[in-house]
Amino acid sequence: MTYTDSSQLENLLSAVTEALLADDDDLDSIVAQYDVPRDTVDRFVGIIRRLHVLLVGVQPSQRYVQRLRQDLIGTSGQGIVARVRYLPPRIQITAGVVAVAGFMLLSRRRLVEDAHKGQEAPALQ
Repeated sequence: MTYTDSSQLENLLSAVTEALLADDDDLDSIVAQYDVPRDTVDRFVGIIRRLHVLLVGVQPSQRYVQRLRQDLIGTSGQGIVARVRYLPPRIQITAGVVAVAGFMLLSRRRLVEDAHKGQEAPALQ
């Protein structure tokens, strides 16, 4: 079987499958369009019909879709805590230290600003 013969057979099987899915049993017109013997087509029609009956479409669960998306593209629907949880321990400790240091710097700046405002307020009165 050459490349063109296999291509014709693939096209024929595709057309037959579409016809069977549309409940069109007139396969003679489809077979006439392609240069493939009818007995070859008849062997595949039974398989196509059985596959049509056996393979039923199923809607995947939302949890499955989310886990698949996370596995394939690495995105997670969770926040920063979940991202940090899967980092190596050294990085987790470093991230914790940086978060605490940042919080301390912000709180110190606020305390210093409050102290300056407290000293300036009596001078204005």
